[in-house]
Amino acid sequence: MLNEELGNTSNAQNPGAQEANHGDWREKRREWRRERSEARHRFPFHGLFLGLTLVLLGTLFLLNQAGWVKGDTWWQSLLIGLGVISIVNGLAHYQNPAYRWGSYGKFVAGIVLILIGVLFLVGFSQWWPTALVVAGVALLLRFFWRR
Repeated sequence: MLNEELGNTSNAQNPGAQEANHGDWREKRREWRRERSEARHRFPFHGLFLGLTLVLLGTLFLLNQAGWVKGDTWWQSLLIGLGVISIVNGLAHYQNPAYRWGSYGKFVAGIVLILIGVLFLVGFSQWWPTALVVAGVALLLRFFWRR
């Protein structure tokens, strides 16, 4: 009786009510997706990462042909360059409040790529398998510690 006074009816009394609510939810979600898609294409730096990556690859190939970047160290330079590009991309996203939510991951990814590239340039290649084993054991210990 209280439900009827408030205008609420059960699904048994009104089976179409649940479907109508579900349809409203779907329509709101579609509208949100459309807005996000349009906003992504309105982003002033759309394509920044891909464009800078192509410039980096072209530059590395030219430097390799000129002999300034040796064949065995070009990939470390690529990692460092991708890290810098990721940080620049993160800064561009951070400047626009609508896209700020994704910028922190770009910063972290950039820092990690730069660190990996620098570590391999300074001789990390001799002991990186040991670092992988230590990291794996640390993750396993954390897994078992939580249980």
